[in-house]
Parts: sequence; structure tokens; C-alpha cells
Amino acid sequence: MKRTFITFLIVLIGVVNVYAQQVKMEYDNKALSLPEVMQQYFRIKGVQCISATMKGDFNGKRGKIKRISCHNGEFSEKEMMSEFIHFVLTDSVETLDFMAVPIDNGKMLLECVYPVNGQPMFSDTLDIDKNKILMETYTADDDAAFPILAYSSGIKIDSEIGTMIWFCGLRDSGVAPRKWRDEHGIDDYVYYTVTLEEDTPPGDNDPVYMKVAKEGGGAFHRH
Repeated sequence: MKRTFITFLIVLIGVVNVYAQQVKMEYDNKALSLPEVMQQYFRIKGVQCISATMKGDFNGKRGKIKRISCHNGEFSEKEMMSEFIHFVLTDSVETLDFMAVPIDNGKMLLECVYPVNGQPMFSDTLDIDKNKILMETYTADDDAAFPILAYSSGIKIDSEIGTMIWFCGLRDSGVAPRKWRDEHGIDDYVYYTVTLEEDTPPGDNDPVYMKVAKEGGGAFHRH
């Protein structure tokens, strides 16, 4: 019995790891399609935006978004969406839009929107750092969550003109965000992950249930 359970556990872990690695991420900067004057305005104001597209066999599962923060080598996690919001991936291609806008007190407001219907998913406040950008995350770690976006610096490189930041080197390193500090000495960064689980219908005691999806989306209220 014990050997059977261990075998099942090993198989389950293997399935989880393979699934996370089979989600393919693609990215697009929609600001590049704006008129030149708007692109200049975004650059002057420090506005960043990126669309993150997830491709995989999602089968109508619920996606839960979490922020992972690394500060002084310590990691912390935060659920980003309210429990009554059910982000259901009904298609094999799903996209989330992100925009980061500088606000007062040296902060940056990051907004996540589902572009199919313009539904806001969450807002997050981050510390502004001119050496950080919204960054693509192409490599998953060995767990059920897969990264979809980061706000990070790059790899520091010493040169004749001083220390330079190599963003492309970090982006294309093939290293999962969780290991950026160990592999490249990156610290004080955040990244966002999606974990998939079976969706559950609204219960009798749920006052609000909001389904965000390409099909069958909407809000349900009980009085």
C-alpha cells in the first residue's frame, strides 16, 4: 500500500511539472500600434503595458493569479483576485492585458484586465524603480503554477562605462523567476503566476459569483 501511494505521488508530481512546462507564453506590446504621439506620451510618463497570452490545454479550468515577491532573498506570496471572481479558461488561447502607471509617493499602479470584455481582474501597487520593467517570463518552475509576467531588473554587467542592466539576458536565460536571485543575483522583484484548478459552481451561500470567461461569463447575485 505504501509503495503504491509513493508511486502515485511521483506520477502526480510528474504530471504537474509537465503541465506547467507545456503552457506556452507569448507577449505583445499593444502600445506599438498607437499613434506615434501617444507612444511618446507613454514614454514621457513612464507608462508600461504588455499583453500576456497563455496557450495550452486548459479544459475550462479556473485560473488563480498570485503575486510572488522576492525581497532581500525572502519570498512571499499574495492572492491577487477576490475569491468570488472565477477566471475560467474555456479556450486554448487566453490573454491578459497589463498596464503599469506611475502614481504618487514613488509607486506604480499595475492593472490587469481581461481584454475580451474589459473586466478588471486586479490592481497592484509596486515600488517604482527606473531599473525595472514589465518583463516576459518564458520558463516555468517545477510546480503547478506557471509564471505569466514579472516586474524586475536585469542582469548587472560591468563595462568600461559603468554598470549596465541586461534585460534581454535575464528574459532569455531559460531560468524560472523563482531562481533569478540564485542564478543571477536579482533581488527586489515580483512575478505573477497562474495556478489551474477545477472550477466549482456557485454555492447556495455565495452572495456573489462572477465568472470571467470567453463563454458564459457574467455576475450572479443572491439576495
